[in-house]
Amino acid sequence: MTQKRAKILCVDDQPSGLEGRKMLFEELGYDVLVAESGATALQLFSSQQVDLVLLDYHMPEMNGDVVAERMKAAQPDIPVVMLSGDEDLPDRILQLADALVSKSELPAHLIEVVEHVLEVNLLFTPLSELNKGGGQQRVA
Repeated sequence: MTQKRAKILCVDDQPSGLEGRKMLFEELGYDVLVAESGATALQLFSSQQVDLVLLDYHMPEMNGDVVAERMKAAQPDIPVVMLSGDEDLPDRILQLADALVSKSELPAHLIEVVEHVLEVNLLFTPLSELNKGGGQQRVA
């Protein structure tokens, strides 16, 4: 049985941070999609099957909270990990995001959080959802 690789959508308006996270997670075996804006992220989110969203909070035109709110409205079971350099974020962010990671944290901490959120999400996925897509099953 082949285990499906989790697909992460990384969203950040800073290309260097975006590319760094893409390389980091691809090296760990994840499929990674990237978006440099909230609008592009929403388009990818609606057209691709995504297992987790790694979302920057501060972006021009559409902040991460707006993007997260729209994603959660469409697919509430897809976890969103919010990234920010801010110390204090509005309570609204804490309600929308499944996890919050400071951009100043080491990459190892980000990996730990992403893997934990993916594991928890898998544990609470109904079996009917796991059996979709060619009969393959993911076992926790």
